[in-house]
This record gives sequence, C-alpha cells and structure tokens, in this order.
Amino acid sequence: MPKRRSFTWACLAACVYAFMVSDVARADTPAQRERLEGLSKEDLTRLEPELARGPVALIEFADMQRDQLPGVNIVVPIRASSSTVTQVLTDPASFPRFMPTLDSVDIVAKHDSSIVYDWAFNLALLRMRGRNLMTVYPAPKTKPDAGARITIDSQEGDLGRGRLLFRVHPRGQDSLLVVSLRLDLREANYVARQVAKAARSVNRSANIALAFSMALHTQLESERREPRERPPLTAAAVRKPDVELQRLAPLLNRGDLLLFEGRGKTLDQISVLGMVSQSESKVQHVMRDAKAFGSSLVPGSKAEVVAQKDAETTFDWAIDLPLVGVSGQMRLLDQGRQTSIEATQGALQGGRWWFEVTPVAADATLVTGWARFDLANSTWLLEKLVSADAYLGQGMIGASQLMLMRAVRSRAAQ
Repeated sequence: MPKRRSFTWACLAACVYAFMVSDVARADTPAQRERLEGLSKEDLTRLEPELARGPVALIEFADMQRDQLPGVNIVVPIRASSSTVTQVLTDPASFPRFMPTLDSVDIVAKHDSSIVYDWAFNLALLRMRGRNLMTVYPAPKTKPDAGARITIDSQEGDLGRGRLLFRVHPRGQDSLLVVSLRLDLREANYVARQVAKAARSVNRSANIALAFSMALHTQLESERREPRERPPLTAAAVRKPDVELQRLAPLLNRGDLLLFEGRGKTLDQISVLGMVSQSESKVQHVMRDAKAFGSSLVPGSKAEVVAQKDAETTFDWAIDLPLVGVSGQMRLLDQGRQTSIEATQGALQGGRWWFEVTPVAADATLVTGWARFDLANSTWLLEKLVSADAYLGQGMIGASQLMLMRAVRSRAAQ
C-alpha cells in the first residue's frame, strides 16, 4: 500500500510538473522569446565621445509584421567599480531604498545564482504588483574584463511579460552599465493595457522610461556607496550635438540614438539621431507640414494650423489617448534645413525643439533633433509619475523625442 501511494503521488507530481511546463510554454510572449542583442564592446567604443557627456540610448527598429517589440538599450557611465555596481544590481531586496518606483520587494526563493522576488508599487490610482526571476552570471575568473551579466524575467504582474538584461563593463576604477529590455504592456494591468493598446509607441515609451529610471538610480546608488570627489556640473546652452556620422553609422542602421545631457535630476538637453530612407527634399516637406506631421505622431493625435505668415506657422495640437491625452499650441519656424518649434500655450509650454536634415545619399537623410522641455506641465498621470521619479520623467522626455523622430520617418515613407 505505501508503495502504491508513493507511486500515485509520483505520477501526480509528474503530471502537475508537465502541466506547469506546458502552461509556461504556451504563456511565453514575443517579448520573452525575442533575444536581447544588447551592445557589444565595439558598439560602446563607437559611443565613447557621446558617453563622455551623459547616458546614451539605442532604440532598435522592430519587425512590425512579426508583431515584434523594439529592444531598448540604455548605456550609463558610472564612477564606481564594476564590483560595486554588480552588488547593487544583485540585491533586489535593497531596490526600494533607492528606486522610487518600488515600494516593496519580498524574496520568494533564493538559489545559487537565481532569486525569485515579488515587487509592489503604489502611486495615486496606480496599484502595481509583479513577480520577477533574477539570474546572475558573474564575470569569469579567467576574464575579469568581461564583467557580470544579470537577467530579470518578468514572469507575471502589472507591467506585463518580458525580459531585462544588465551588463556591467569594467573601465578601470569606473564602469559602464548597459540596460536592455523588452516588456509587453499589452499583457499588463488594466491601466497599462488601455494606454499600450492605443499605440505601440506608448508601449515603447514606457520601456524607455523604465530602463532609464533603473539605469540612473543604479548609477546614483553605486556612486553613493563608493564616494569620490567629482567635478561640479554646470548647465550648458542647448545646442546641436556634434557627432561623426561614419562612426555611428552601424548603430543608426540598427535603430535611433538618444543622447542625454544633464546634472543629476535636471535634464539640460535631449537629442535624437536617426536615418530616414528618403530624399532630403521629401523629409524637409514633412517637417514643414505641421498638420500632417502632428497627425502622424500616434493614433489619435491631430494638429490644425491656426495662422501662417512667411516661414512661421502656428498650430494647435492634441494627442487623444486614454489617461495621457494632452493638447496645446506651438509655433514652427522654417529655416531651410533647420526647423525650430516652440510650445507657446497648453501642455509643454516653454519647451523648445530644433530639427536639422542632412543629405547622406540620394535616398538617405540624417535627421538630428535637440530639445529642452519639461513634462511637469502636462497630464495629471504624467505629472504624478514625474514628481515621484525625476529619472522616469527624463526617460519619458527621451521617449517623446524619439516619437517625433519616428513620426518623421513614418510620414516621409507615405
């Protein structure tokens, strides 16, 4: 009888295990199956001049036919050793102490190289929960320059399913942190689903904001644990970024680049670089057409010209999305290859944007954009998020700059 009971329990356990495995296989999303490329050492070398001024992001292109979500990669220079950065990243229980977007972390299980933990975040109407699996791959003892690799799989919860990848690269006494992620908010909680399903660009924007927040708070905590004397930072005037196209071309073939320049929690300038496979004249035509351009930002966006005189166009704009709808008035000035925009009323009032087009070939144009603006004057939800986490707000600013870049590309292809 005991043997029969043992056999029965063994069969039941095997059946349950098989069910769990098959259920996980069925539940896998594209965001979990797609491989995160990250950035190679060669890629990081190409970005050295830009990284000297601040964090850099590469937002990859995605295959829309396969319903692929773009990989988001953030690179942050950290004035702390790679061992300190690794210690910060591999202790999820301490995350709530320095990441404002986490209220609590409870360790569920811990093994040799993996940690399962539950997380929670509360903000106004937002009540978010989830479960993550962290796996740590230490730097090989024979290759100390390789650095550590940490993966986090979002198994369930209010931020959907997906994967995060952290790579810590030693740079003498300092280090480089590369955060790569792909999360699918279309399987998240109700609030996130309503926003994400309205436009893929909103899902991408949330990924950028989350990656940037995690990267910058990791930088801040690592440097706090390893204090050093650092040169004071001063605000610089907003200017066109000075970049070498030939050096960055391999990265621009893979996606668009965002360049962040700031002083701690103050973002002084955000820049975007992107290649458009159209002639310079066609791209310029798109930039000058305020109504068509404004209407192609995201589904539900629109723009109406209210005044036009010589090279100056004034237009009303609005983005009608659930929970994050915004509107206002802007003034566009056409200066040939360069276009400037100023937010004069409504959301983002006082913000300034500049775009310049540079012909690269008969059917290839480089678009360079640079701007300074603040999301504090926008919607209730965005204001709450930005006030809770300044770095999350900076990531959103970068995401909105990218949205403009991709609207230009999309409109020029029509």
